Amino acid sequence: MKFTVIRSRFLDLLSNVQSVVPSRPALQIISNALIEAKEDGTLTLTATDLDVTVRTTLAADVKVDEPGQTTLPVRRIVELLRMAPEGEIQFDVDGDDVARVVTPAAKYRLIGLDAREFPVIREPAEEAKCFTLDRAIFREMLRKTAYAAGTDETRRILTGVLLQFADGKLTMVATDGKRLALVEQELEFPPESACEMILPPKAVSELSRLLGGEGPMRVYGQTGQILFDCGAFRFYSKLIEGVYAKYQAVIPTACDERVTLNREELIASIQRVDILSNDKVNSVRLAFAEGALTLSASNAETGEANDVLPIKYAGRPLSAAYNPDYLMDCLRNLDTDEVTFELTEGHAPTVIKCPGVPFLYVIMPMRLATV
Repeated sequence: MKFTVIRSRFLDLLSNVQSVVPSRPALQIISNALIEAKEDGTLTLTATDLDVTVRTTLAADVKVDEPGQTTLPVRRIVELLRMAPEGEIQFDVDGDDVARVVTPAAKYRLIGLDAREFPVIREPAEEAKCFTLDRAIFREMLRKTAYAAGTDETRRILTGVLLQFADGKLTMVATDGKRLALVEQELEFPPESACEMILPPKAVSELSRLLGGEGPMRVYGQTGQILFDCGAFRFYSKLIEGVYAKYQAVIPTACDERVTLNREELIASIQRVDILSNDKVNSVRLAFAEGALTLSASNAETGEANDVLPIKYAGRPLSAAYNPDYLMDCLRNLDTDEVTFELTEGHAPTVIKCPGVPFLYVIMPMRLATV
């Protein structure tokens, strides 16, 4: 195999796959990327950790003299290319998978492994479910929900993000049992394609990074696996097996009061009072009264903080304490000017919505002995 490629373009290709490569691989071969130089003049890189896989293709700024395939250590290639000046990089790989790499400044010899040892990537079966949507929309849906997923591996299902294709829409949900984020997007697909899939945390992280720009993306779902096909790259992931929690049961269907707040002003106010929140029981109290929202936090060792926001509210006084990090996670990942709080007396969940946007966030108030 022999090909020549522009350094910066090859680095871009490598950056798409590098983070997938495990730092402590179970198999030596998955420290390497599968490199395929094809007769049509394209260069394809594939990397996997056996749970997620990225395959990305370069069709410009590459010249294939001898097609073929091999596997080479990803991190070593990245290191040497970062040290190389811009220009053409030549790869000449012999039959023993030893690559001679020539850069404008230096020459290298890299020992690879036989491409036949690389794990076989499972492609979608003919009966796989297929959905088409814009990748920018999907990335935005992840941004609005993924932060609410759990981190407790003993409840593995809740560490993932639910993709629910049903009733002519994609519903994306994440919850850790203390808060829940949900966003919907209308989508055309045949009723028989309705299904649910749970994306694992690494897939969520990689997709959030990889799904840049706009444009159509095909999503293929089949038993145990999902594929995101964006043309220039394909992302494969195993799914979390099991049945997701019945999230609908925790979403309140009624409330006592509603109030609309300026999102940026609320973020700034939470930040001001959170400075003096209790380190052990991190909480901020929101007290709604006619014409004003008072935010407060206290710490027996350092003092207390109070901040008042003028608001349009004429309902009865209501107050609740919340984990400020949970509030900020939601507010920072929205882009609307205003948010609406739906409040209920007692310790019932509070719902945060965005006017005109199919999004909601359910957060449980904290039970505190003292405030």
